[in-house]
Amino acid sequence: MIKALGKAALGEAKFRYVTALTDPQVRALLKQGVLPMDLFEDKPAEVTVGSKRYVLRCNPQTQARERARRADQWQRVQARIQARNAQVEKKPRCQPASSLRAAQALVKKYRLDHWVQVRLEGRQVRWTEDAAAREAEAQLDGCYVVESDLPVAAASPQEVHDRYVDLTRVERDFRTLKTGLLEIRPVFLRKADRTRGHALVSLLALKLARALEQRVAPLGLTVDDAVERLKGVRLVCLGEPELGLSRLADSYPEAQTQVLGVLPKLPAPVLSLGKANVRRLKNLRQGRP
Repeated sequence: MIKALGKAALGEAKFRYVTALTDPQVRALLKQGVLPMDLFEDKPAEVTVGSKRYVLRCNPQTQARERARRADQWQRVQARIQARNAQVEKKPRCQPASSLRAAQALVKKYRLDHWVQVRLEGRQVRWTEDAAAREAEAQLDGCYVVESDLPVAAASPQEVHDRYVDLTRVERDFRTLKTGLLEIRPVFLRKADRTRGHALVSLLALKLARALEQRVAPLGLTVDDAVERLKGVRLVCLGEPELGLSRLADSYPEAQTQVLGVLPKLPAPVLSLGKANVRRLKNLRQGRP
């Protein structure tokens, strides 16, 4: 979400922005008549106000999911209130006031307090539903508004919408970098150039991970699955281990073969002299590649 100060800073730097409005912002624009409710459909629609462009869309799948979630939550709250009422009826020492406080906490926890009211009648907790308030609450289920200052000639409403949806990929990549597959944190570096180098290597690793993901996705595998399988790729040791003489195998089991089949082809099996390679790295001669 880009706030007002961020938009102003981007404008001063001659950048454009694509962001999304919050639910209160959307409801305020609906109340002002800036955004018509009938434009929220499966395909993106656009409303232009001055230099701002509002792209409206309603995702039917998200709408159905949110309404099903709300109904399920309300059923669970009702079941817990009824269970508590039954307990209070059987046990005279139970405090009805505690039942009311628990019911109010449940309604607030699941954000049902806009259209559900609970009260105490004798020793039992009762509730009432406001149908109009519930309908107003569900009005924006699956609906969202993307705001941008991009010129109309630069991007169509569908392109503005698609660029905002791409944000989910960016967020996923940051999550992968920070706490997922790569774990760029913590950084045990102090010098700026080394920190930048660390970040660069992490981004290159992310690029490799995404390339691997695209290649193994048709196999029904994740990056973690592919990496786990590739751990089974071993060099074949020739002669005594002390010689450090090894080469790539001619064939691998089915699990590794599937992954290797979608990767760029490996070069032909070659010999590797471990000790010679170590000595070569430590004693580089000028002009030697």
